[in-house]
Amino acid sequence: MSENQTNLIINYLPQTLTDAEFHSMFASIGNIKSCKIVRDKATNYSYGFGFVDYQSPEDAQRAIQSLNGLQLQNKYIKVALARPGGDSIKGANLYVRNIPRDFTAGDLESIFKCYGEIIQCRVLTDQDTGNSKGVGFILFSQKASADTALAEKNGVPLREGDLPLMIKYAEDNAQKVRPPVQPMYPAGPRGFPGGPMRNMQNRSRYNPMTGGGYGSPGNGMEPHEGYVLFAYNIGPETNEKNLWALFSRYGVVQKVNVIYDHQKGLTKNYGFVTMANYNAAQMAVNCLNGYKYYKGKPLSVSFKN
Repeated sequence: MSENQTNLIINYLPQTLTDAEFHSMFASIGNIKSCKIVRDKATNYSYGFGFVDYQSPEDAQRAIQSLNGLQLQNKYIKVALARPGGDSIKGANLYVRNIPRDFTAGDLESIFKCYGEIIQCRVLTDQDTGNSKGVGFILFSQKASADTALAEKNGVPLREGDLPLMIKYAEDNAQKVRPPVQPMYPAGPRGFPGGPMRNMQNRSRYNPMTGGGYGSPGNGMEPHEGYVLFAYNIGPETNEKNLWALFSRYGVVQKVNVIYDHQKGLTKNYGFVTMANYNAAQMAVNCLNGYKYYKGKPLSVSFKN
């Protein structure tokens, strides 16, 4: 049986989706010959798409009908037959400079999607301010799409008065597609070098998985299951439910601890979020560090040691 009748490409996978979860989802439809999420070999970072090859074309069609458009976390997956050569991203990734600073990844994707299916589109931002660096990456599912986009858009400004785009193939810049490695110690905000880590006796715990109950304050030093993130600049009025809603977009949140000044009845502007697995925690750091949250001030989100 030819591959294009049984081999599916699945786009818009959450970065937190595990290989076991991916396999289980599609194995429920029928017998699978092969199944993989495409990942960076050095870091295991998911590129957000994968392939499933079924034994029969009937099962492949049933998977398209059943799972295309299914919501997984904050994304809606796309399931379709893979075109020949679609399992290779070599030569299909473009590095783009001189992107207007007010452009989001969505804006960039809307400009380039006419050239073909886009697997991933990113605009790099400054870790401290959250502002665009004016550079990004566009990963197409087909090299031919990338070739056409480069030929037509390289040297052309996106709008009148903008700088002309500088586009090249991104193989030499592949490491920039991966999320930056976050320090294990929070880089304390200006004038507050690591201060929040010294005094954590006023932590109150919120666990939505157990009906929203609060536990007794801990000393903050006991070991926890899961991966603990340090969140600074959350605002004086932010509560545990607010933080849980914000972080749960990226995976399962086990616990949220907001640090309070009980005399003032306000937070001390920081807290801790425990994510169930590493991929979810890393995704939350990538997306929320620098995110403008309380009155436009950027969050500082990193792993807690």
